[in-house]
Amino acid sequence: MLPWRRRTLLAGAALLATLWVTSDSIDIPIDLEQPPAITKQSPTDHYVDPLEDILVKCEAKGTPAPSYRWTKNDKSFDPRAEVGVVTAAGSGSFTFVKNSTGHAKRHEGDYQCLVSNKLGTAVSDKIKLRIASTPKWPKEVLDPMEVDEGNSVVLPCKPPQGVPPPKILWMTSTLDHIGQDKRVSQGLSGDLYFSNVKPVDSRDDYICYAQFVASRTIISKEPIKLKVRSPISFVAVETLDDAQSSSVNETQLAVAGGLRNRLPSLLTPHGKTTRMHSLKGSTLVMECIAEGLPTPDVRWERVSGHMPRGRFSTGNHNKTLRLHPVEVEDSGQYKCIASNNMGSAHHSFVVTVDAAPYWTARPEDRIVAPGDDAVLHCVAGGKPPPETHWLLNGKPLNEAPAEPHRTVKGDRIVLKKLVIGQSAVYQCVASNVFGTIIANALVSVLAVPPKFITKDKEEYVVVEKQPVLLDCKVFGSPKPAIRWSKDGQVNTLQDKKFKEFENGSLYIHEAKKADQGLYMCEATNDLDTGTINAKLRVREATHIEPFERLRVRKDGTVELECRVTHDPDLELNIYWEKDGMELSGTNWFMTDKNTLTINNVSEVDQGIYICVAHTFLDLARAEAELTVIDKPDPPYNLKLSHHEERGIRLSWTPGNHYNSPISEYVVEYEEDRYKPGDWQHLANIKGSDTSAELMLRPYVNYQFQVIAYNEVGPSRASLSSQRYSTPPAVPDIAPVGVTGEGSEPDNMVIAWEPLKHLDRNGPNLRYKVNWRRKGTGEPWEEAILGADASRLLVNDTATFVPYEVKVQAINDLGEGPEPMAIVGHSGEDFPKSAPKNVKFVVVNSTVLKLTWDPIPVHDVRGHLKGYKVFYRKLRGLQERRRRHVEWRVLVFPGDRSHAVVPGLEPFSLYELEVKAFNGKGDGPASHALRVEMPEGVPGQVTNLRVPEKDFDSITLTWDPPAHPNGILTGYTVQYQNINNTQNLGTLHRVELFANVSELRVEYLDSYTKYKFYIAAFTSVGTGKILTEEAVTILEIPPAAPVLLSMNTTRGDTYANISWVPGVGQSASEYLIQFRDKHGPGGWRNHSVVSSSRNHLLLDGLSPGSQYQIRVVAFNEHGHTISSEDVIETTGRGYRRGPLDVATQAWFIALMCAVVLLIMILLIICFIKRNKGGKYSVKDKEDARVDPEAKPIKEETFGEYRTLESDNDEKPLAGSQPSLDGEVKRGESEDSLAEYGEGVEGQFNEDGSFIGQYGGSKEKVTGSEATSPVTDGTTVA
Repeated sequence: MLPWRRRTLLAGAALLATLWVTSDSIDIPIDLEQPPAITKQSPTDHYVDPLEDILVKCEAKGTPAPSYRWTKNDKSFDPRAEVGVVTAAGSGSFTFVKNSTGHAKRHEGDYQCLVSNKLGTAVSDKIKLRIASTPKWPKEVLDPMEVDEGNSVVLPCKPPQGVPPPKILWMTSTLDHIGQDKRVSQGLSGDLYFSNVKPVDSRDDYICYAQFVASRTIISKEPIKLKVRSPISFVAVETLDDAQSSSVNETQLAVAGGLRNRLPSLLTPHGKTTRMHSLKGSTLVMECIAEGLPTPDVRWERVSGHMPRGRFSTGNHNKTLRLHPVEVEDSGQYKCIASNNMGSAHHSFVVTVDAAPYWTARPEDRIVAPGDDAVLHCVAGGKPPPETHWLLNGKPLNEAPAEPHRTVKGDRIVLKKLVIGQSAVYQCVASNVFGTIIANALVSVLAVPPKFITKDKEEYVVVEKQPVLLDCKVFGSPKPAIRWSKDGQVNTLQDKKFKEFENGSLYIHEAKKADQGLYMCEATNDLDTGTINAKLRVREATHIEPFERLRVRKDGTVELECRVTHDPDLELNIYWEKDGMELSGTNWFMTDKNTLTINNVSEVDQGIYICVAHTFLDLARAEAELTVIDKPDPPYNLKLSHHEERGIRLSWTPGNHYNSPISEYVVEYEEDRYKPGDWQHLANIKGSDTSAELMLRPYVNYQFQVIAYNEVGPSRASLSSQRYSTPPAVPDIAPVGVTGEGSEPDNMVIAWEPLKHLDRNGPNLRYKVNWRRKGTGEPWEEAILGADASRLLVNDTATFVPYEVKVQAINDLGEGPEPMAIVGHSGEDFPKSAPKNVKFVVVNSTVLKLTWDPIPVHDVRGHLKGYKVFYRKLRGLQERRRRHVEWRVLVFPGDRSHAVVPGLEPFSLYELEVKAFNGKGDGPASHALRVEMPEGVPGQVTNLRVPEKDFDSITLTWDPPAHPNGILTGYTVQYQNINNTQNLGTLHRVELFANVSELRVEYLDSYTKYKFYIAAFTSVGTGKILTEEAVTILEIPPAAPVLLSMNTTRGDTYANISWVPGVGQSASEYLIQFRDKHGPGGWRNHSVVSSSRNHLLLDGLSPGSQYQIRVVAFNEHGHTISSEDVIETTGRGYRRGPLDVATQAWFIALMCAVVLLIMILLIICFIKRNKGGKYSVKDKEDARVDPEAKPIKEETFGEYRTLESDNDEKPLAGSQPSLDGEVKRGESEDSLAEYGEGVEGQFNEDGSFIGQYGGSKEKVTGSEATSPVTDGTTVA
């Protein structure tokens, strides 16, 4: 059954075809007078079940409503007068009610329906009513059938005849169908044919069943027993006595010892030629069933021409040729050929095709306006050619009164100048010996203005690129002319995509958004003009992105996301199908994002998944092929063949690879003599092979297993094969890895690698060890050791004497191959002497080259491995004390007399020794050599910091290099503006003496980023550069702080105050001020806190009082004040008069202390600023160059990028200096009277700070007044 969700696709696909079929059809509105027309009738061959109600159908339309009458066998028949017949008002159909009397047969006959109203009579085709019969199978006794193997046999069915003929089935007593193939098949007659029989054909229950479809009944024949006799062998015949041998027939003797092949012959049809007759449009089946051994093949050919293209097919294993539908030109000769390797047989069919009458020009209904003409044309074909005649309203036309407007001209009726009232129904009847056909043609004479059947203002909705049909069904007489327009314009429909059909419909091929709008259909005839409107909306089509092929491992999880785009105004529904069926199950679910998730994927989940997305207008489908892969099943059916002494062929059958082809097989073996139960690798075999030649070792009892690999992984191991033992043999190889080395000066240890178990090749493996002094010609000494031995100790040897050594493998079957002798040595001793005449050459400040005289050969006393250089740093040349440093060692292999010692520290004193060494160890050391390394370039400056920053200056400090590598002579400092990384500022350079460790760079741009480069230098050159970045401060006051809620924590005499810094320039410190809200006094200062704090305990308050609070933020460029807030202390308070604080003794003492403290601080700051070690960059850049100062090469510094170091130290920037000064008094009466020194002169007219930040900048000079610096140099 077709799901509703797919119907829209079928409707769109069939739209154009439907238009072509219906474009010329005529529909007269039911409210207009029209002659009758038959709309439904029973089939012409009407088979019915006698046990069911029998319905004979005839339905018609017409205005006025038509009446019905019937004929039976060309005689009048009134269903309403018959007993047991039910009729319905307004219908010509009637029903014979079923009964159990068995007299339904009397209802058989040829029925014809005539439908009439005042405008005419329509006549139906003749309905041949036939009562289906269900005959019984006659009783019969069937003898068992015995057939020799290889012979043919036919099991007869011969079913009773019925109406219609039954369908034949061969089954067993358990209702299992008899299997049919090229050898066994059912013929058209229903018989079961065996081209040759086999023993498996023997059974007792071959049953033929006849199914009568019309009566829904199945009857069966008695079972047939078939026994197949096996042939008698020659040996068996020779042992028979005379009486027994006389009973052996010729066929048995012919097949003695085996079945004999034979030529094909036809079981059906018989003879050489069969003549067959068929009618056009029917189905013709020709059949050839042959017997023979081996089973013949059947093929078909047409002798008189080619097979009809597209209308023939073969069936029943090529034993039938079917032509459908048959055409007259199919007449001719056909031939079947049955053949096997013994020969062939053939049969000819001569086919004659005739034709019952059929229409070549069927008369069509005519609707004409008064005064118009009409022509009815009727032409029928057939073989023999049919005779045709006309009826008028069901009666022969020649019996009707002559009318001047009507003329019959052969196969045409010409009607001239028809008038209202001359409507009628004409029938054309065509007959030949094979049948009769009848066609009704309505002639309606009407005068009707355009009458729209389609509703006005219909709204059509379609998706893009789909066809759409705008209906304009209109009736009129004369036939109206139809014209379409869009949005009032006719010429917009001239595109080829628009097509107007005869029935008035407008077809749009592949609608687009631009096709939306208002369409008007205008219908016009001689009587009137009418219009209807239709509105078209074009929606976005539903689209699904294509899926990729998915390969998923078994037991995994897969997600299929259905990515859909659709018209947002249309409701979208999505569902999934698998292999054409909507998904159901428990191991999958769909998420809100239209993703199908399948858990625990298995083989049953494999297949084609289809995401179906549909709106009420369209449907989109996208397929995703899911392939489930898994590890392969293990191979099976392991077999051993081609047994040889050292080889065997192993074959196997591959297991299921689960959609991932086998890439490789691994063959493993297990032997039960040395490592029983331990499976070991033997061979890797290509995945396309299923056998392998295995190379084996002697004296091993093997069994094998195979493991298959694919992309997922390995299979389980197969079941093991049978065991196979190889015969023993002498060893194939000698032990390897033979060495002769002494562990002491007076012995030699002979060692070798024992043979692997599989290399023993036989029982009782042993090792024969031979040795003698090399070059002496002495006889070989010999020792025999067991299979587990791997070394032999030879004592009482001279020190480091060469020996010839060989080790041979032997077993009970003999000796293995003779090995080659190797040269070994007895034990070594320490070298006897030290290298002499050790000298050095200084390559550079960190590298020395040493030379020496090698020790004599006789003093080596072993294998000379090389020389070792021992060295250690005693002290730096600028140091006085000697260090206690461990010796370092450099090893130089081989017999050599020189070495290079790298990585020494410049400007240092080193001590060096040289020793020879052999396999025993080191010899005595040479005389110690002391070397002073020259100066080098210094290491990197350390601890570069920026402790102070101002709006136009930055102060740098640093520490000397950890490794000066000589006597420092000074520092080079460079800096440049790097705000714009694409266009860097000018590079400035300053040179300083070695005793300087701080530099202040002035006259910089405010709020600008600078990069500084510093390097130390000695008389040799400049060291590695260290960099640092810093930003000058913006010269603006701090952002105003924001007070937080004051009512969280408060007491009788205190309150907690908290605030947050403002967004923008930061403050260096905060001042908290308060005043009595209702008292006469002004603002009072409470405390000054650093910028790191944002809260304060405001104490010294009166209970039950209200206070106003504010916070003042300071930096060196000014101050800002927060908004005010009000707090209220707890407890009961009282009002008192204003207190003159300035006259209080404690206040006067406090002010004196503050003034004294500030004076002390100013003195300390002045002393610190004039302390030595600082330079004013601007002053020193203008100073003269010291002629004795050694200039630094410009190549030392390049672009600042190249001076960066991965190890540059980045100390944290120093904190900003605290502010001095107070808020301007004019802001409140006693605003900052108690802050700082209380001097009003420290504020200028606008309330900003003066003093340190108000005057000209003080230039800082170095502590050494005579310290020269070079001119600043700009580096590009």
